[in-house]
Amino acid sequence: MSETPSAPVKDLLSTGYFYEELKNYSKSSEAKEIDLVSFSRNFAVPYLARKSASYTGPGQANRALILNLAVTSLSNANDSEVTETILALKKVADSEVQVNEKEICTTDQPARAQFCRQRSESAQWLRKLLTSITKMFKIAPILGKEDKTDETDDSIENSIKSCWELSIPPVI
Repeated sequence: MSETPSAPVKDLLSTGYFYEELKNYSKSSEAKEIDLVSFSRNFAVPYLARKSASYTGPGQANRALILNLAVTSLSNANDSEVTETILALKKVADSEVQVNEKEICTTDQPARAQFCRQRSESAQWLRKLLTSITKMFKIAPILGKEDKTDETDDSIENSIKSCWELSIPPVI
């Protein structure tokens, strides 16, 4: 995308995510809007890192996996890749929810069901956050975009999917 999407701070406040941080941001900077890159770097990434770090107890590591992927992917994305990274992470979260919900329904192993439930819950939470971001910043995949550089968009999505597949622990 050539232009970085922006969203009004008052609309972002209405989502409930990062309420206190955004309230302080709007008071200190008198800014009416915030761009996606700044929002991602200053609000979403630190929040995801804190949320992931909160899963430090025994048996909680499965909850942090997809959140760690999001933190790493968004932190490593350059300014022009943030939008595509968010959309790719949302696809991974969607897939993760589907796979784990199906596994919960078909497994007869309580430990495996717990493993899948934790991963599904984190993926659902991440998907909800990313959906909120895509709505507020009015970003969506552009289907049939003629000037799309397939190598760049595909490499971002493929890179995130590869990192995700490598981070998945072995089946219990």
